[in-house]
Amino acid sequence: MGGEGRIQRLEAENAQLASALRVAESCRVLLGCLESSEVYPLALDVALGAIGRARGVALFRRPSAPLSEAVAFRGFSEEEAGALRAQLAQEKPLDLESVGRLEVAAEGPLHDLLRRAGLPLQRLLVLPLRGRAGEFGALWILEDGEPFDASALERAARVAGYAEIALQNAERYGQAKDRAFVDDVTEAYNARYLHQAVEHEVQRAERSGRPLCILFLDLDRFKLVNDRYGHLVGSQTLRQLARVLAGCVRQVDTLARYGGDEFTIVLVDTDLASALAVAERIRRSVGETLFEGGRDAPIRLSISIGVAAFPRHGRDRETLLDMADKAMYRAKSLGRNRVCSASEL
Repeated sequence: MGGEGRIQRLEAENAQLASALRVAESCRVLLGCLESSEVYPLALDVALGAIGRARGVALFRRPSAPLSEAVAFRGFSEEEAGALRAQLAQEKPLDLESVGRLEVAAEGPLHDLLRRAGLPLQRLLVLPLRGRAGEFGALWILEDGEPFDASALERAARVAGYAEIALQNAERYGQAKDRAFVDDVTEAYNARYLHQAVEHEVQRAERSGRPLCILFLDLDRFKLVNDRYGHLVGSQTLRQLARVLAGCVRQVDTLARYGGDEFTIVLVDTDLASALAVAERIRRSVGETLFEGGRDAPIRLSISIGVAAFPRHGRDRETLLDMADKAMYRAKSLGRNRVCSASEL
């Protein structure tokens, strides 16, 4: 009996090792993922395969997008996924911060979402995923009548561990990429990043039917600042201007230095009337700002702004930027220090 017992233990250990190797092999794809927004749905796919389940949800935080877009559903019907997504789009937010540990839970944030969507409640396996620089989200896997055993929990924990390593890699890659997309003078995004951001937001607006507007901004007679005070003061002025502009828009909007003293702002989920109001607020704020002029008196400046809206003035990146640029030049031609819509062209 002793020999048979040892053989059984060895067989069990070998089976456990083989299972661990299969999970590790399936997780290799996670380590090659360099976009944090792709780690969560990919980790959900791997976790479902590792523990033999069909239905799950990945939710994660994305500062530049609403929570209803930072989600992945697996195994749900179109109607069920639509109901869940509709609940996510409502005002009541899902508390991702409260997801603290790997567990099998009968209540929690996703249960609230299932309840609000009218879907049957059940126990869920919860896998929180966190990076080191602010990335966080969670996976929920539905029990669907088959209780999670210790082996399933162990495999799920192994997947979560690989996913968190992938998140940390993606964070480091994102930080390096951000440095390549940031303007050295103003610390706003540069034109290279702007073009990608506009392309992305145009596609998102096309899918969702939500409004989108572009502001094109240019300081009036900025050359006189460089001529009188020198380029060092000119650079300081542009840095101060970038701070003023950033203070007039939301975190989800994109501010970029297009070149020289030209800036561009992408206003997401913003219609033309609201964008014109934002532009007017910016125009007033710049006019009221005392820019540092070195030993001389503070510098007062004005700004001209053009506004273009998707899809009214264009349905692609190039057209929208061109129409906002032309509207800005119309503002210049009408005497500067004003806001013009592309509708006036």
